[in-house]
Amino acid sequence: MRTFLLTACILGTAVSAHLLGEPQSSRRRAAASAATTVSFSITDPGGLPLSGVNVSGTGPVFREMQTTAGGLTRFLNVKPGDYRLRFEKDGFLTLERDITVKSGAPLDVDVTLDPAPEAEAPAPAPPTPATDGTKSAPPGEPRSLDLVSFLERNGLGKDPIKTDQLGCTASAATSLVQVRDEVKEQSRPDADEVLYVVAGEGTLRLGNKDVPLSAASLAVVPRGTARRLTRQGKNPLILLSVVSGKACTK
Repeated sequence: MRTFLLTACILGTAVSAHLLGEPQSSRRRAAASAATTVSFSITDPGGLPLSGVNVSGTGPVFREMQTTAGGLTRFLNVKPGDYRLRFEKDGFLTLERDITVKSGAPLDVDVTLDPAPEAEAPAPAPPTPATDGTKSAPPGEPRSLDLVSFLERNGLGKDPIKTDQLGCTASAATSLVQVRDEVKEQSRPDADEVLYVVAGEGTLRLGNKDVPLSAASLAVVPRGTARRLTRQGKNPLILLSVVSGKACTK
């Protein structure tokens, strides 16, 4: 009888221990896997909160949120484990950080994002190739002549104005201009002109100014500047005109 009672006591004790021990083990396993909350506070280097920061976490679970106007956000129900966090916002350098989440222990993460460096100004565009045709125009033929002999053969006669081209190159035209009457005002928008007086007297209306001309006078007329020629005295006004800036056409 005593043997039966002893056996029953031993069995009862074992059963009780078994029944009491199982809930404790379950509680330990549940505690080990309890989810928690990870809170974030994100600012700039000056301590001002940054809104609209995209925060993502990759690990046992994936979470993704954006910060509020106060620079705050949080991940709820985060399982314990190792996570790689990523913080992204336009105008700031992307930041990555590793964290370890422990069971049931809330975690606060403070982050500072640095502004991205300003983009370098684009390099200036290369100069536009010349479109006046001077690069593709023929260089022209060398020429030398005696102006006195040329004038004897090609005098003005009864013509009011006479122009003879003396030279033609890829970027200039040289002409002999003989004036009896007034040469009306004109300007060249794409070429410069140099006038040299060979003989005679006259007046050059250059812009808003009258310039007297006589033998050996020189005048420079920039492109876009109006000029007018008037003869003075009995003899014709004879000038050399060199127009440069574009290809010469015969």
